[in-house]
Amino acid sequence: SLASTPLSGADVEVIVNKPIAIYSGMVPGYVAGQYRVAELEIDVPRLCSWAGVECTVEQVTVIDAPARQVELADGRRLNYDLASVNIGSTVAGLDLPGVRDSAIPTRPISELIHRTEEVVSRASNRQQETPFQVVVVGGGAGGVELAFTFLERLENAGCAPVETHLINSGPRILEGYPPSLANRAERAAIQRGIQIHCNQRVQSADAGQITLDSGEVWPCDALLWVTGAVSHPLFVDSGLPTDDRGFVETRSTLQVVGYDDLFGVGDCATLIDFPTTPKAGVYAVRQGPVLTDNLRASLAGTPLRSYRPQSDFLTLLNLGDGSALGSKKGLSFQGRWVMHLKDWIDRRFMQRFQLE
Repeated sequence: SLASTPLSGADVEVIVNKPIAIYSGMVPGYVAGQYRVAELEIDVPRLCSWAGVECTVEQVTVIDAPARQVELADGRRLNYDLASVNIGSTVAGLDLPGVRDSAIPTRPISELIHRTEEVVSRASNRQQETPFQVVVVGGGAGGVELAFTFLERLENAGCAPVETHLINSGPRILEGYPPSLANRAERAAIQRGIQIHCNQRVQSADAGQITLDSGEVWPCDALLWVTGAVSHPLFVDSGLPTDDRGFVETRSTLQVVGYDDLFGVGDCATLIDFPTTPKAGVYAVRQGPVLTDNLRASLAGTPLRSYRPQSDFLTLLNLGDGSALGSKKGLSFQGRWVMHLKDWIDRRFMQRFQLE
């Protein structure tokens, strides 16, 4: 938006803690070996340069909203007239005994990308005849995709035998999605030999094993942590209004409650009018144009738009073998054509941000 229509009379600065952003929608495909890592990456400083805005690569440690300043890890304090925060989220349960040291969390995504190769290498060099045990914790869309795509990658790398377990705390996987989609995923799991365990939780992890809340101890060679979203501590540390999970609270205009000059978008924010909106990227993408318009309107002193989350969205889940599952408006579907559709959508999205 800024590249096509610059903001006259305004200096724009983008602050990121890492220069490369990774598109999460294609990560399962990378894990399966379908994409190169470069196909997932967005060079943020280069994108900013193209758009004519400044880019600072540094961690933000405090947002001082009353003073309209952000403090960086290097000690600098930057003033702002308008600011927008979109820092995503992290995963729940990393504070359980041993989990942070033993598990591979799906956030930050860059760590998952790096450690995927480490798992493949370790499984390929394994000398034992016992199965390589992969445990995926979390039965949402991300957990289901990674269970299938990790198995595909390891088998294609000649790492047989591989045994995959998907642990879900709820009564069924893909809660909140159509039951028919969950049924399709369960049937596909049976065909691929993936074992699904519902109504179970991991209580702790250690080198080579996990302990469940039932007291059972399972062997584990690779532990993937794909649990629900929780907030980064930035908002609580900054004294901003948050919900009970630490996400910053925003109005329908995407403005933080109590601060007209501070916006929050994507997973890091909870809309007070729609507090149950899932922490899913499809909502962040739809918020983008509203945020853009409202930043421009704030500078111009004109009325702001309201954002209303869509009631339904297209779900596409990569099964790693060239096929995918999908659902829309309560209906589910499956096949190679679904994966072709997902690939087309993802590549078209990335073409907007990867500069030649």
